[in-house]
Parts: sequence; C-alpha cells; structure tokens
Amino acid sequence: MQTMTILRRRNLLGVNLIWVLGLLSTFSQSAEAQLFSSSEAHAPVLKVEVDLVTLNFSVLEKGRRGIGNLHKDDITISEDEIAQEITFFDSDPLPLALVVLLDVSESMAPFSKQLADASRVLPGLLDDQDSAAVITFSDFPQVIQDFTQDKQTLRKALQTATDRFSGATNINDALYMAALKLEDEAPGQRKAILLLSDGQGNRGERERAFSHLKSCGAALLGVGLGLTSRLYRGVSWMARWTTETGGDLVFYSSDLQLRNNLQAVLDSVRSRYSAAYVPKNQLKDGGFRRLKVAISGESSLASRQVIIKSPEGYYAPAGTPHNP
Repeated sequence: MQTMTILRRRNLLGVNLIWVLGLLSTFSQSAEAQLFSSSEAHAPVLKVEVDLVTLNFSVLEKGRRGIGNLHKDDITISEDEIAQEITFFDSDPLPLALVVLLDVSESMAPFSKQLADASRVLPGLLDDQDSAAVITFSDFPQVIQDFTQDKQTLRKALQTATDRFSGATNINDALYMAALKLEDEAPGQRKAILLLSDGQGNRGERERAFSHLKSCGAALLGVGLGLTSRLYRGVSWMARWTTETGGDLVFYSSDLQLRNNLQAVLDSVRSRYSAAYVPKNQLKDGGFRRLKVAISGESSLASRQVIIKSPEGYYAPAGTPHNP
C-alpha cells in the first residue's frame, strides 16, 4: 500500500478555486477575453487576481434518472443569494473512475450475502470506458484491486474480498485512501467513491478524510446493508458528506431494487455537468459561500419537477481583500 500526498490545487466540496493572473487591456475587448488572454505588448495593462469558481452538478428526474441535453441558459447559479454570470458550461459525459470501499469488519458478517449480491451486480453496471478499483477495510484499509476496465477482473476481486470478516470498522481512513487514489490516478474523469457498509463504527481521522474527499472532487455514494444498520437509520456525518459532494445514499432491499438504485446514482455521477463563474464577492475573508444551482424560469425544464445535486458551498481563501 502506498500513500502519497501531492501538493496541488485542491477542489473544495467539488469547487475548484483557480487563481488566475490575467492582463486586462484597456481597449475595447469583451470581459471574457480580458480574463483569459493577454493584451498586446505595447498596450497599457492592469494586473489583477481573479477567482474562477467551477462546480459539478447533476440534474435528476423522478426515479433518479439523469437529465441530458442541458444547456447553459437552462440554469442559474447564485452565491449567497446573489446571481452570478456563468462564464463556462460543459455537458460532455466523461468516463467514471470509481473506488469501491468494501466493509469487511466483524459487524458485517450477518450481511455477507447482501454484500456478495451487491458485489456481483456492480460490475455489470459500469460502461466499457469506466474504471474501478477496490479497497477493503476493517482495522485498516487495503487496496486489493487497482483501477481496471476489465469487468471480470473486478468481479473476481469483489468476490474474493467477501470471504471473511473480522476487526473494527475504519471508515474514515478508508475514505482518505480512496480520495488519495482518485486524486493521483484518475485525472480528467468523473470521480466517485461507493461505500458498502453497515455503518457500525467510524474509526480513523474523520476531518482528514473529509478534507481530502472534498479536495479530490469525488461524489460519495453509500449503500446501507441491513435494515438495522446505522447507514439505514441515517448517520448524520455520512448524510452530510454525500450531500456536500453531490452524492447519494441508497439501501439494500432486493437485488432488483439495488441494481436500479445503483444504476441511477452511477449514471447521475457519470453525466454530471460542469459550470464556472467569476464570483462577484472578491473578498478573501475565509468565509463560507453558499451556492445554489437552479433551473432558469425561461428554461423548458421550469415546469418539470427535478432534483439538482450540487455542492452546498465553499470556503473563500483567507488573505487580503480584493479592491476594485
């Protein structure tokens, strides 16, 4: 097991804060061109620092089915209830990089059949371009399968992992390891972590796990096994983490229902949209900025009941306030 910490720009709650030093020409150019291109060498210039906030979100219909063909004009983005001008919008689907976290602690023994059933169903739900890795955890997490696109290899790894159960439940360190793996090995892909657990126990460093979960840009998906499990009854921190990363919690009831639920949440992650804007609030005060993505009143989707899964917000960097 190798764990590397790489210094890089971090994605906070799925929100990238990209510091851009741009050269703004004082001649007649569009604002967007001023942000992303340099003026002529002989032209008077103004040096500025700009925050570009980017976020990923999903738009779902009833039954968690993802809505495709969304356009920039179909949505609005507000920050602390102030409307923002969207400068970038991307709807291209990307391959999914999935880390499967299997709880093999002692408390999971009563749910061994459910875990085996879920492990059998999962490979068939992945597209050919998707890749998946497997990490098991009890007292400590362990990578038992690196990223692979081969479904048979994945199926074998999942089946082997559910043979025996022992030890405590170190969910937090397992999530931390999964986040690091996605950061280091899955650039340019949609990222998700699928946790299969009864939720009994939460050993490990929770704050470290949540910090890296946010920075890696992955959606956290949870599958609760067992009607009496803590995941089924609702774990407050797990519900918050899934919400803030644009993920979801589903529960095992039957093979068919599990298949449908897993297909829906994987599709929603795989087809997430990306948007970006330059925030009107340029203060570097470290404060929390609450985000809201909504369907525009002029959109053809305005009359339909949809669910939008997006980050709830981000923390602004601390530093010297921007003075216009």
